[in-house]
Amino acid sequence: MTTVVNRADASEVAAQERIARLEHRLGDLDDPGNPLGAEQLLAADAAGRPLAPAERVLDEFGLNAEFVPGRLGGRLERLDVLARVVRAVFRRDASLGLGYGVTSYLAGVIVWADGTAAQQRAVADLLLSGGRIACAYPEPPTGNDFLRNRFSTLVEGAGYRLNGRKEALNNAARAQSLLIFADGPDTGRGDRSAFLIDGPRADSATAALLGRYETTGIRGSLVHGLQFSGHPVSTEQLVGRAGGAGVLARRAFPVTRAIGPSMALGCADTAMRTTVAFARSRRLRSRASLQSPRTRTALADAFADLLLCDALALVATRAVHLLPRQSNTFSAAVKYLLPTVLTEAVYDLSIVLGSESYARSGSYGIFQKTVRDLPMIGLGSAGGAASRGVLIDHLLQVPDLVAPGGGEAPAGLFQPFGDGLPPVRHDDLVLPPDGDSLLGSLESSAARAAAAGGEFGVRLGESAARLGAELSALREAGTALGARSGDRAVSPRAYALADRYALIAAGAACLGIWRHQAGAGGFLGEPLWAVMALARILRRLDSTAGPAPAAAADRFVEELLSRFEGARSYDLYATSIGR
Repeated sequence: MTTVVNRADASEVAAQERIARLEHRLGDLDDPGNPLGAEQLLAADAAGRPLAPAERVLDEFGLNAEFVPGRLGGRLERLDVLARVVRAVFRRDASLGLGYGVTSYLAGVIVWADGTAAQQRAVADLLLSGGRIACAYPEPPTGNDFLRNRFSTLVEGAGYRLNGRKEALNNAARAQSLLIFADGPDTGRGDRSAFLIDGPRADSATAALLGRYETTGIRGSLVHGLQFSGHPVSTEQLVGRAGGAGVLARRAFPVTRAIGPSMALGCADTAMRTTVAFARSRRLRSRASLQSPRTRTALADAFADLLLCDALALVATRAVHLLPRQSNTFSAAVKYLLPTVLTEAVYDLSIVLGSESYARSGSYGIFQKTVRDLPMIGLGSAGGAASRGVLIDHLLQVPDLVAPGGGEAPAGLFQPFGDGLPPVRHDDLVLPPDGDSLLGSLESSAARAAAAGGEFGVRLGESAARLGAELSALREAGTALGARSGDRAVSPRAYALADRYALIAAGAACLGIWRHQAGAGGFLGEPLWAVMALARILRRLDSTAGPAPAAAADRFVEELLSRFEGARSYDLYATSIGR
């Protein structure tokens, strides 16, 4: 069976060692004797509480160090590595992944980019000592702020008074610090500032912790409301300049949009593994057995969906380092596409499990938990609606969808095990896009695919050519869209074009990764996985597109069964898990 070939540098080797150590500490999810196993996680979820032994393991591992830059004593150097490390936590429990550390990282992103040296040192020390920070990001106009509540400030003397409430903040009850975005008096001009303040205290007369907010998914997360009534805030607690929080948020969104859905691939991995276990246990004549065409198709399609999602997420996280001006677009595509595709994949898998997909305990209870948790990943600031708006703006600004100067995308964009990346240039993240290197790479990748050999090389070339035709149509439509828009409202057709952009971007990512791994051999260098991923993408772009060849689907099922037997992850990395 194929393997993933890894030609890694020293930093990549260190990252793999950390992932292996964390996987070993968390243990086998299906082992009934594991105190961090599925049975214990389901009990904690039913009780609506975090699993304390799991949090202690993460304390001992020092997970918070993954969120702190190396220059401040942490281990954060590459965003793609951060996603892979925390993916191991999401593979067990999305509540644990969100509640233990990701919320703190979302606050840290702002501080690392624009905080003073003293603020950065204080936040780094807090996280490295096992502390937490809660954050209240602003909502874009097309965001997911369904409660429409805000914080606001009034200038008083040399400082400010903070007022308002938010109904749902993760970890507000346990955070030692809070990163707060608050509107100023002149909200019509975007007067919004960010503050780093202490967490709420029980004896405070101006900061009150509100009741817990119950959620359908991620039930182990401690989500509370928070209310301020004239709470004093000093100028030393201001992050960045007064009134400059809008820029701070725009700098953060290219990072946060890409990282969360990439981590959430761990949830879908568990759903996939649970379904394979179920199918393997069925009798030969059962409709859910591995001999059933329906079951094999559902498993192969879901596996392909996970790989295409990981491919797009890889490109987006590495683009933050390599192509900061374009990274906002790629991250928006991740935030928009991945929650939808992963939710659809899990739904398709639920058909295999049948009534067992509703079980909340027992051997397959973890599947139902994943069904409830995954949709929650797409909520929050800069959610799906706002991300689609970014894609529409991109089509209006860069309708030709080519790399700057017609050049090639950097090879490092497509390297799952790539060398060390340059530091993030935060100021460049808010500059307008200077091109589209990802979609601009499609022609070169398609030309390479046309010359591919091997059993499925011809089909890969045909699929790449069809994707290239879809890109040509998108370019024409994008040019027409820009010509028609002017000062008028965006046409409803723009939303459909944004959908198509995200799918074509995922296809370009798959082809780019295959092209740059083809010489190295191994699973990612073979046409098989790219053929299967492109088949899923082309069916979404064109309902008349046919499925992948039966021989390819059969080989693909062999690969996913091999990964199940060998306890390896269903993503680009085939990571050993739970041992």
